[in-house]
Amino acid sequence: MKLRNVLIAAGSALALSTLATAAFAAGTLNASAVSSVIVVSPTTLTKTQDMNFGTVVRPSGANGNTTFILDTANNVTKSGGDGSVVASTTTSAKFSLVTTPGISFTPSAVLSFAPAGQLINIAAGTPLVTGATGAGPTFNLAANGTAMLSYGGQFDVTPTTVPQTYTGTLAVTITYN
Repeated sequence: MKLRNVLIAAGSALALSTLATAAFAAGTLNASAVSSVIVVSPTTLTKTQDMNFGTVVRPSGANGNTTFILDTANNVTKSGGDGSVVASTTTSAKFSLVTTPGISFTPSAVLSFAPAGQLINIAAGTPLVTGATGAGPTFNLAANGTAMLSYGGQFDVTPTTVPQTYTGTLAVTITYN
């Protein structure tokens, strides 16, 4: 008889657990998550002026390579070697950055010329940034949301550099911090 009572009790417990599961399955559970969004103004980086080193004369070879340097004020100077700068039109590259006022950003640039291997030690200069605060490499955009970036650069010419017109690119990247 004891075994019969145990079996009846076990059967009753199983029936109750089935009813309890069915009762929970018919209910509804809800949960929520916090959501957020940051809306900023459109961002543009626009080239407003191309870079032009003008005309330079390669070194003769007696004194080695000559480095030609274009500054952000449109001046080309030389260093080393006996190459020279010819009076010609020169311009630094300029870019306009328009985005959210007060945003923190770091500009970087890569200067290249083709054909590769003729001009060596090519490098973009440190930008002159107006319309932003900071001394670099990180700047904070002014309240009007506009900054101007001016870039110079440099390269070396060897006594064996082929005389021709070299073209290239100054690729500027803005990283938001």
